[in-house]
Amino acid sequence: MKSLSPKAGLVAALLLFSGVAAGKALTAPKPAQDAATVVHELYEAFERGDMAALERLIAPDATWTYYGPADKLPFGGTRHGPAGVADFFAKVDETLENPVATQFGYIVTGDTVAVPGTEESTVRSTGIRYKADLVHVFKVRDGKIVSFEEFIDSGKVLLAFQGDKSAGIAAARPSLGSDAGKAVFTTCAGCHGNAGEGRAYMYAPNLTGQDPDYLVRQLTNFREGKRGKTDDAHGFQMVGRATAVPGPEGVKAVVSYIAALPKLPAAPVAQRAVPAAIGELVQTCATCHGETGEGNPAMPAPALNRLDKRYIAQQLVNFRDGKRGYHADDAAGAMMAASAKEIPDQAAIAALADHYGRD
Repeated sequence: MKSLSPKAGLVAALLLFSGVAAGKALTAPKPAQDAATVVHELYEAFERGDMAALERLIAPDATWTYYGPADKLPFGGTRHGPAGVADFFAKVDETLENPVATQFGYIVTGDTVAVPGTEESTVRSTGIRYKADLVHVFKVRDGKIVSFEEFIDSGKVLLAFQGDKSAGIAAARPSLGSDAGKAVFTTCAGCHGNAGEGRAYMYAPNLTGQDPDYLVRQLTNFREGKRGKTDDAHGFQMVGRATAVPGPEGVKAVVSYIAALPKLPAAPVAQRAVPAAIGELVQTCATCHGETGEGNPAMPAPALNRLDKRYIAQQLVNFRDGKRGYHADDAAGAMMAASAKEIPDQAAIAALADHYGRD
């Protein structure tokens, strides 16, 4: 295993990650859970600049991912093992200065630890100082970090690197129709794909062809705690991404960009025979979602024929089990939750997903 060099620049970069600025430690109190304890020890090692401890805590096969365009952000992309982590922080130190970072606490689910916080840094090449919300997500195995993901408003970071002063602290929020929408979408692309096409294996739906108001509402629900409870493993990941979008204007800007993307073909629902076992359920679905699942903005109901089968099935389970549509201010979600409870079993859920969804 390649040993890590404790050079001064790397130690300075570690401060960005650990939340130490101006001599003040911002790391949360040490939690009791085993996985969170390992994460806490990792933060402490970063604070001390203890490279030996860092090497012990990161698995040789670990992945370290910063979601952002690697061709534009030098520390973006995925790296591997302790040497890759050292390279990440070296790139951070080369391009950012005067870092201030904060961790707000630990959210633990089994071997996964989510750490929400903020990052504030100045881009050396442009002099623009930005502040962005983020979530660090760790997975721990046998006392070592096996994966790390940083979900941050990489669009704001990219704008700062490009010299766009709208990304600076106290700058005006990006307006609808500006280039900000494309930049903010870099935050989305890691899961939903560069063309918004979605990735079924990540439970990230195709975004193209959906009504813009629906997308705005869902992003707002994630931002405001109306969707994405901690027991919704895939939805919870969206909370950090959505809250990283810079305000309501940022939400509108990124949705405007998504709406202009080429639309993927919808599922050929009209050509599919309706299984007798779900005939009545399909009639109920059509009331809001349309005869072929094309969606109805007036209801407001999304286009089911734009979503993949796996995603539809998972969301029906979430609605039925109270993981979605639970908030008093989510009227549309509550209506769908009530309808989902009428679905008799998993076989009916699978049949509905097969009928409406894309392969």
